[in-house]
Amino acid sequence: MKRVYFLSGTMCNEDLWKKIFALKKEYIPVYIDITSASSFDEINDLIFQAIDTSAVLVGFSMGGFAALNFARLNPQKISKLILIAASDQPLSDTEIKLRKNTIQLLQDYPYKGISKTRINQFLHPDNQTNTEIISLIKRMDQELGKDVLIRQLKATSERIDISKSLIHLTAPITLVGSQNDALVSYKKLEAMASRLPNAKLICIDHAGHMIPLEQPCKLSDILNHEICT
Repeated sequence: MKRVYFLSGTMCNEDLWKKIFALKKEYIPVYIDITSASSFDEINDLIFQAIDTSAVLVGFSMGGFAALNFARLNPQKISKLILIAASDQPLSDTEIKLRKNTIQLLQDYPYKGISKTRINQFLHPDNQTNTEIISLIKRMDQELGKDVLIRQLKATSERIDISKSLIHLTAPITLVGSQNDALVSYKKLEAMASRLPNAKLICIDHAGHMIPLEQPCKLSDILNHEICT
């Protein structure tokens, strides 16, 4: 069976994929931990060291951007990209401002963990009272902790627009998104799919940004199909 490599988003660890891995078919999931990286260059090194030639990369959120960034620089290493709630665009001014304020607060005060308000931004309204999902988000945040949060916010906030450098990619790209994602708008994903070669977009209903946690069965079906075809 082929190996498939998974990248998580900011303040997410391998637990993000726990249900996905339990529902896998005919592939071996390999999780790449990028939480030690202090820049996208270091993330690229971690990916390069972990993957085989002609690898399938699956990335969520910031991990999806990292997968795209790696692929544009190392196209010969990638056979397929599957990107979940991820964009090739820089973060919005609002998100960058929020992150800078968060870094300043983290440096000045003890970290009390991710807030319920922030969690709600990640979730579909129907899932904002789902205690299982909320507990998992809090647990990942707690396990990774303040130092990782500061490092990831500093390392991944200043993202360049890589869209123009992706037009030469020949590997198939599957984008997975949600109409209710408050962080990565579906319109941006539609525009991204239209300009990338060999790209297609799949919409998952009743999810916000945290698609792997909110709709693991639907996402697993997509991954099993896309990986094995």
